[in-house]
Amino acid sequence: MNCTAFLSSFAGNFLIYDQNCEVLDTSEHITDLAELSDIIVVNSENPSNRTRYMIEVIADETGEANPSVDSDAEDAMMLIDRLAIDAHKHDSNNQVVMAYDSGTGWGYIGFSESMRLLNSRAEATRIKMISFSDHANTPRLYVDSAAIVAGVEGLRYEKCLELINIMAEADVVTALSVQDGAPQYLLLARKTPYLSLSGHFPLYTQMEELAEDENNCVILLS
Repeated sequence: MNCTAFLSSFAGNFLIYDQNCEVLDTSEHITDLAELSDIIVVNSENPSNRTRYMIEVIADETGEANPSVDSDAEDAMMLIDRLAIDAHKHDSNNQVVMAYDSGTGWGYIGFSESMRLLNSRAEATRIKMISFSDHANTPRLYVDSAAIVAGVEGLRYEKCLELINIMAEADVVTALSVQDGAPQYLLLARKTPYLSLSGHFPLYTQMEELAEDENNCVILLS
């Protein structure tokens, strides 16, 4: 007997952008931006992130959420490199957000919770999925979950189940989504908290739409 509760999820291929940039607002694929350059903040030459972006490219090209990394992603990565602003290609993830918030570029690629660092551009910022290829986007989500392993029985199982139920309660998830009055912008796996959160932080309305995408796939970590 086991039990699993999904608490929150987030994806690596969100385009987070200034609503005043029409071309980013209307684009569905990175390739829609092929005629542009130096428009978004992307740490495409940061070694750990480059690998992640390559996997996103392959996933979107193959339609597989957990693809083999043997496929060629070089053409798409060359485009991403051209779209990326040179001065920030080696940045850390937090540096990417801060560069965008300071007025650099029209958007950036990042996790939803990175928006908690926004200040001056927070009200003008929007979030969307974008395909890293010219194929349809394959929405890939990392998922935070709590589970009871098989073999736990009796009173221990009941206590574990009680704890998981508390962790997954809408009020608890909502409370954890705001710290010191600031939204954390986790893409929540529960629907109810969005109603309360979106009333105070409008970006949660867009995030609810992303979370409810019926094509969302869970990333498997080895």
